[in-house]
Amino acid sequence: MSGGLSMAVLAVPTGIAHAGIAGVEPVYGLYTAIFPAFLYMIFGHSRYTALGGFALLSLMTRAAINKVMTHTAQKYNATHFVNETAYALNETVDYLNLEEYNLFQFDAAAALGGSSNYNGTGFREIIIEEWTDGYKQVRPIHIATTIMFLSGILHILMGIFRLDFLSSYFSEQIMSGFIVGGSIHVFFAQIGDTIGIELPKRAGMGYLYFRICDLFLMLDQIHIPSLIISLCSVTFLIFSQHFIQPRLANIFDFAIPYELILVIVGITATNFADLSTHHSIKVVGNIPTDFPPPALPRFDLIPSIFVDSCSIALTAVAIHCTVAVIIKQRYHYNFDNWRELYSLGFVGIFASFFPVFPVTSVFARSVIGTATHSTQMTVCFSSLALLAVVLYIGPALEYLPKCVLASMVIVSLYGSMMKIKEAKNLWPTFKCDLLIFIMSAILTICFDMSDGLVLSVGFASFTIIVRSQSPRWHILTRSDDIRDYRETNKKELAYVEGNVCVLRFDGPLMYTSVQKFTKTIYEVVKKWEQREANTLHTDEMGFRWRVRGGLRAILVVDCSGFSYVDHLGLNTLIRIYRDLEADGVITRFASPKSQLKRVFQSTDFFEKVPQEAVFDSVRVAVHVCERQYAALKTTRQRND
Repeated sequence: MSGGLSMAVLAVPTGIAHAGIAGVEPVYGLYTAIFPAFLYMIFGHSRYTALGGFALLSLMTRAAINKVMTHTAQKYNATHFVNETAYALNETVDYLNLEEYNLFQFDAAAALGGSSNYNGTGFREIIIEEWTDGYKQVRPIHIATTIMFLSGILHILMGIFRLDFLSSYFSEQIMSGFIVGGSIHVFFAQIGDTIGIELPKRAGMGYLYFRICDLFLMLDQIHIPSLIISLCSVTFLIFSQHFIQPRLANIFDFAIPYELILVIVGITATNFADLSTHHSIKVVGNIPTDFPPPALPRFDLIPSIFVDSCSIALTAVAIHCTVAVIIKQRYHYNFDNWRELYSLGFVGIFASFFPVFPVTSVFARSVIGTATHSTQMTVCFSSLALLAVVLYIGPALEYLPKCVLASMVIVSLYGSMMKIKEAKNLWPTFKCDLLIFIMSAILTICFDMSDGLVLSVGFASFTIIVRSQSPRWHILTRSDDIRDYRETNKKELAYVEGNVCVLRFDGPLMYTSVQKFTKTIYEVVKKWEQREANTLHTDEMGFRWRVRGGLRAILVVDCSGFSYVDHLGLNTLIRIYRDLEADGVITRFASPKSQLKRVFQSTDFFEKVPQEAVFDSVRVAVHVCERQYAALKTTRQRND
């Protein structure tokens, strides 16, 4: 129960904040904290994972909402704008007295194309009449719930076709760069509420650039009271979390909810000082206390949101599996990504019948569950507590300043931005992973988040192709102490002793790497014959040549390094064998894997390469080649 109450305390401010990021009404953030988590308690398989809103996922949802709303405005033309105008006028007349209200209705009806003989019909009827022309009104929450439904369908389809492996394409570096880049998007999405400026809505590729331009153009409109409240909120959260909390950690067994304290202070100050009226502080507004009835998603919106839903679904799976694996490692229990796809799918489908937006695993809420050693019953108590907040305490949240919520979101980005420190650990050894991390962050920042994620995966896949073109290769020498073969530094190749050159190519032998493999073979043969360990002769031009009585090198290719061999790779092995044998270079293959052996036997490989040229181990191949070399050397000496 204590863990559930702690979850509820954390979920109230974060749920409202994520609703603001997603561009929906604040109460929907509370619903999102209730229904998906409760359904996961029924369908889920991870004991401690808790579902909820995630800042990056909410921002991706908002981007999809903005796209659809923009297309809706163009499709419905003036009808959409008439409704928006009517809503604005309806809010304005609340501040007028009854006599002015009747006069205002008369003028507004005439302006909207109605009759001047106004008979008292309210704006609500005008709105309904405007939307009865074959179209249904589209609201942001309709788009969000439809994305939730479609994501659930996609998760189930991924489970049916066993596509859980797709989550492996979202590597740690891709997700870290995506989170860093997404944090930049979230920051600029909240900066307007922080300084009291209502920035124009932007959507599409590169919208962040235009948002930054809008921000600089509207700096003269900064609302000073909102800015002061935001600075105080940020200072309080940073000071409490980084200076006070470490000192109180040994005193209290639970984490102090500083966000909730800030919310209570903000509501109290705004209510008693009437900041929303006297200083124009924007507040959350009315939060309904009614329990939302189930409703079907808007299936007619699916064509408009399909691509965004795919990105959101894959991102949700990647984040969910990452959090679940971290918690699994702490408690050492089995976790199946395939079964989790069904869990997320059923949660998404059933939760979409309520006004919610897409969710994934929330690490902070999951940590609370693991810290109290609780099971999914923690989520049950949390959902009941949140339901009580919605039904009874919701109206008290009406005076919560939006700048306070925005400040909480900005401070919460600190943990995400700290992933930049990973670059320091990647640089010395894993330069390619560092490049993936940087490009993932840059692509996410420069493009829309959905497009940036897809491009990041594409770039990472491209690096795999590039790396497969240039695998590492090694010369193996026999170690006297362990009677086995070890890798030799390429710079020491000139001083390696022995009569047999053993080469291992570490990588797939396929169409992308056969050129590199062929080039490596001939370079190694040339360097092996010119090494210092041989008897050398220097000609008049200064070049040193091997003098071995006409004997060429003996090459053993260690096939254990081939992770995969395609048709072109197999033909390359045949061609290299024939060419080197024709040049007098004895060539043998050793240690083929069982899969490669089956390829040799099922093709015409042994018709072109004798079976005597293939050995089960490098040691046997070298032993046979040494005896063959000794016999050839003796024969040459007798002939001389």
